Amino acid sequence: MHVQDIVLFKNFFLLSDAYDSLHFLVWRESDKSLTLLAKDYEPTCVYASGIISRGGAVSFVTQDDRQNLSFHSYAPSDVAARGGNKLVCRADHHLGQQTVAFVSHFCRSSLIVNSATLQSTLVALKQQEPFFGKLDDDKRFGLHFGSTDGMIGCIIPVNEDMYWRLAALQSVMSNALESDCSLSQRAWRLYRRTPRRGGCRSNVRRKGVIDGDLIVKYVDLALTEQEDLASAIGSTVDLVLDNILEVFVSGVIA
Repeated sequence: MHVQDIVLFKNFFLLSDAYDSLHFLVWRESDKSLTLLAKDYEPTCVYASGIISRGGAVSFVTQDDRQNLSFHSYAPSDVAARGGNKLVCRADHHLGQQTVAFVSHFCRSSLIVNSATLQSTLVALKQQEPFFGKLDDDKRFGLHFGSTDGMIGCIIPVNEDMYWRLAALQSVMSNALESDCSLSQRAWRLYRRTPRRGGCRSNVRRKGVIDGDLIVKYVDLALTEQEDLASAIGSTVDLVLDNILEVFVSGVIA
């Protein structure tokens, strides 16, 4: 076992291994011991790992030597978890950049990101909206990272309504817009399997990640094209722009 990265939260440990992917452990104070709760059984070289959360939902993010992002969850009741011993892969995405560390940050709301007096704005919002700060969208933590060739990016969780709206927009834009050098945007983001012996991961793509590089192009389109794309997914231009704004505001590092 060759540990590349360790992430601590509460009494849990997330270990990134250079040979055996991801391990999820818990520290038990009663008998002073570390117990393995679950692991990813794919023989993947994981360089970095991190945690994103929205409310009570937590996901583990990893990047491997093939520049893939994988999103796992600990779900003992899931059939795919093999009785709780396996971390379940929920989504994957080919980043195309290599990173060696993730750093967690709190996802701020677009309502307060431009406020010059953050504390007073929060107090005013809580007085006007009794539920502000208690919803899952007000308790989100994302990740930001830098790549080995100078790129800076972030990974944030979004609610289900926003995800399906942006996923539909992503699908329509990948077909409607011209791509660089006529290359396929979808093919570029497909998971790259490991060439190591023992790898048994299927070729079935696990969707669940929105490509921010693609959907941000929506902002630069002409109004007529924005209206056509929004109409194609059964939405409006204002609602789509609000969702894109919320996504990129959540990536602001305070």
